[in-house]
Amino acid sequence: MAALVRFLLIAVILATAWAFRSHLGDVGGALAGAGWSGVALMSLYHPLAIALCGLAWFSLETGGTPMTFILGRWVRDGVGELASFLPLAGEMAGARLLICGGIRPAAAGAMTVVDVTAEVLAQFLFSLVGVTIWLTRHPTGDMVRWAMIGLGLSIPILAAFVLLQRSSVMRFLETLPSRLLPKVWPAPDAENGIHARITALWADHRRVGSAVLLHLAAWTVSAGEGWLALKLLGHPLPFIDVLALECIIFAIRSGAFFIPAALGVQEGGYMLLGAVLGLPPEVALAVSLLKRGRAVILGVPALLTWQLLEGRAARQRTACRPSAQ
Repeated sequence: MAALVRFLLIAVILATAWAFRSHLGDVGGALAGAGWSGVALMSLYHPLAIALCGLAWFSLETGGTPMTFILGRWVRDGVGELASFLPLAGEMAGARLLICGGIRPAAAGAMTVVDVTAEVLAQFLFSLVGVTIWLTRHPTGDMVRWAMIGLGLSIPILAAFVLLQRSSVMRFLETLPSRLLPKVWPAPDAENGIHARITALWADHRRVGSAVLLHLAAWTVSAGEGWLALKLLGHPLPFIDVLALECIIFAIRSGAFFIPAALGVQEGGYMLLGAVLGLPPEVALAVSLLKRGRAVILGVPALLTWQLLEGRAARQRTACRPSAQ
């Protein structure tokens, strides 16, 4: 049913875009201004944000290497972008890569859950700053009002999400498979299971705080990508305006999590908010398309890398098994 709803939403968005295609201007001409070199330049810039997110993930661990977590974040983002029709596909792929890198499964799962929460908390702060800047410089627009309402509604949701991780409900969910299938699914270790690891991580406020700050830095760097795209397209704007714009766009994308890759929603957000900043519709749309091009360029190698590492780990497990007598 959920898949059908997502399909219908995508169909409506595409039909709307087709109906208003004559009003979008020369998108191809706008993209030609940046060219493939522009997409390549953005692809070289974005790994900085990936590295910061990987370091935020690493800050939650006492072992492992930073490169393992940065590589895991690259895979996590790549799978999340290109396989967004599968809920939590990116997070599961990233956790699997940590396991392939020698991290225990319970630790990898717990760190992924807490890291996702730290990233959401950082995005909330980032969006709050962006909305404040936007209202100061451009105190108009229904979309910003809706963004403020969304931020207000997200507070109790965030609080409930954090409390749920530390409650006995998480332990119940962790042990549910072994309760239903005791003969085939072993009971998790109460002291070293996912719930215990999550509780220990949240008790270390310094580590969680570091993760939030690093994610906040990553969101700020990601906003610089929008500034770079506009410069490549020949329509540079003050960074403060682009920062506010990107804050709201990221919030809109998060709110549209049920639509794979926020297809159409991201484009609509750029066009509506870009109009307030004086951007022609074709330029605003071109910014989004440049970002999607960058996502493909970085995402495909990430998928291939994940498969190669999974295959290598499977061969190592096979080689370690004792041969049958």
